[in-house]
Amino acid sequence: MTLYLYNPMKSLLLLFLSFWSVSLVHAVNPDSTLIKPADSVVSAVDSLLPSFDSLCTDGFLLPRASAYDLHLGEINNPELLLLFEYWRDTPYRYGGRTRTGIDCSGFVNVLLGQVYGLQIDGGSASIYTKVQHIAREELREGDLVFFNIRKGRISHVGMYLSNDKFVHATVRSGVIISDLKEAYYQRYFAGAGRF
Repeated sequence: MTLYLYNPMKSLLLLFLSFWSVSLVHAVNPDSTLIKPADSVVSAVDSLLPSFDSLCTDGFLLPRASAYDLHLGEINNPELLLLFEYWRDTPYRYGGRTRTGIDCSGFVNVLLGQVYGLQIDGGSASIYTKVQHIAREELREGDLVFFNIRKGRISHVGMYLSNDKFVHATVRSGVIISDLKEAYYQRYFAGAGRF
């Protein structure tokens, strides 16, 4: 069963509402197996959503950009930071895609789907074959960074934010922000790509 999502902010708010055991009325689309929130719920959610401009104010974006040493001018999708905040510290679990555990490719797939509307399946090596390869100097928010951590093959992926920072799910610490300038990531960096 797949939840039909109107946009990343709505999907996140609906997810939060569901998390807090708020009962949502759903309408089934008879032409597919998709389920979507009833129009009345979507309208209610719309009224609660902050506008893009309000996300870019001192109340949300500025403190987070500062805390993670990100360049504010390079942040085009505050939803990306909002999703990171939601997933932050989620433990690593191979093959996982839930808040109880998620792996690196699962996390990237969630970000691509929720923020950019892209449905890309597969592990890090598979994703690497699907992207347009770019130079590290060309990285911008939403691009993917790949690493050869295991046996000289692509075995890890994250999503670039700005200022050499990227978000990913690690075996040791779960979902975190790391820096490409760290010696460990410099050693294993394999390339970058964009959809």
